[in-house]
Amino acid sequence: MDLAQHWNEFLIEATEEEREVASLYLESLKRIQSGKNGTHIGALMGIKSEFQEPDTLTMTIPNTAILQNSLDILHGGLTATLLDSAMGTLAFKLIPEDKAAVTTEMKINYVAKGVGNEFTCVANVIHKGSKLLVMEGKVFRDDQTLIAHATGSFFIIPKRV
Repeated sequence: MDLAQHWNEFLIEATEEEREVASLYLESLKRIQSGKNGTHIGALMGIKSEFQEPDTLTMTIPNTAILQNSLDILHGGLTATLLDSAMGTLAFKLIPEDKAAVTTEMKINYVAKGVGNEFTCVANVIHKGSKLLVMEGKVFRDDQTLIAHATGSFFIIPKRV
């Protein structure tokens, strides 16, 4: 059975919610194809990034069925992914092009449930050394309620060639 046949069979039998989720998957693939997102997880989450100051990055994601847990709130693991992505992206911006930054430690406090239309993560630099970056990230609901706070450490390593 070819891919088109699989999709057609799925769509015929799918519920409205399943069709909506399938549409989100397809949109994420289009974001990768067009270069709007550099990773599949970023595309699937619908991440939009904006550097605010030299040491601040904001990432925003829409709330979709893909991101929710069984309680219909933002999944804690995806909240952690958003925090890691924002802090890591900011870390990459602050180091030389021949270097990479990898997460070595992250601690998260979840303080409110993730509900609403979108979530915004603000990442800042706490410490920038020659071998280690320490970052801070905060995730807010669209009503400006803080839902999670994290700190993360990132090793600075040579990029693979």
